[in-house]
Amino acid sequence: MKWPKAIRAEAAGENIFPLRVPFGRPATTEDFGAVSQKIEVLALSPYPWRIEWEVVKTRKWGRQNWPLAVYFDSIESLAAGIGADEELAHTRNALAGARAVCPALEPWLRLNAHRIARYTESWAGLVEVCAYFAANPRPNCYPRQVPIAVHSKFIESNTGILRELLDAVIPAPERENATPFAERFGLLVEPPQLRFKFLDRQLQIAAGWPVAEASVPVSELREIVWHIPRILVVENRDVFLCLPPLAGTLGVWGSGKAASILGQLPWLCGSEIVYWGDCDEAGFSILSTLRSVFPQVRSALMDLNTWKRWRHFAVPGNRDRAAHSDSLTSEEKEVLAAVIAGPWLLEQERIPSREADVALRAAIGLKNNVE
Repeated sequence: MKWPKAIRAEAAGENIFPLRVPFGRPATTEDFGAVSQKIEVLALSPYPWRIEWEVVKTRKWGRQNWPLAVYFDSIESLAAGIGADEELAHTRNALAGARAVCPALEPWLRLNAHRIARYTESWAGLVEVCAYFAANPRPNCYPRQVPIAVHSKFIESNTGILRELLDAVIPAPERENATPFAERFGLLVEPPQLRFKFLDRQLQIAAGWPVAEASVPVSELREIVWHIPRILVVENRDVFLCLPPLAGTLGVWGSGKAASILGQLPWLCGSEIVYWGDCDEAGFSILSTLRSVFPQVRSALMDLNTWKRWRHFAVPGNRDRAAHSDSLTSEEKEVLAAVIAGPWLLEQERIPSREADVALRAAIGLKNNVE
């Protein structure tokens, strides 16, 4: 397609016109009447192009005039010929505005002008963000606090294209060589929090913690040295809220980040850790990752008996191409194979709470009575 090339040349101030666009040879399997009608329409069309003709000899049709190529003398004629007049006008206005507001975007504009039309609605805001970061390479504030006239979620909603634009605007020495968007461009992020609750009142008293349930920045928990016999990690919030009393146990809401969060707490190395997640590819991947950090991790309600008993509650799931299963047991891998075959998703909250409570107590070696 010649259009992207023409738009990039426009942005770079290069002249590629007159531009020749060749036609392919006619296929003799086509209906000659339909082909000749198309050629006639092309010849009589009012568009500002020039047609180069040649005589084509075929066994089926004999000698015929065939359009060899079309020539466009300007980008305006090309835009008119392909119905891109509005796109050309918008791109020209966008280029002029970007150059006036944020000159540092020039290298990106020259290479990517053909993509500007994808961001018609957000382009002005994207340029404003780039101009601000060009003047303030490391704002040290939260994304919604950046003082520009866009809606508060604009930066968070456009991190993909903004990462590309800001990489072009901000010199490498002034930005971090980091993958997360906020860290790369000097923005603040909420520190990771660990939400937990004591499932044993005596354990809470021994730990000297004033409330049964809390959410605390992980950085602060690193400073606390607790001796917790058992950690029970669950993924679903509602399941976490309904956990039963369990002797010697601290319940943790993993919310998909169990490995990265708990891995920052070295005092957990001496604790028994039990993980209960969804029976799907993502759930088993979280289990595998957590076990690679803490080899002592055991799973609960992610075994064959659980799958066979409650699989009628499973719904169609999604494949997780980033998932891995290196640290799973053979039985866990067997269940994983069953859920991938769907793929299926058996969410942990689908299992009736009374049944789950009994299974949890059995999994961690407690008698099935009220703790």
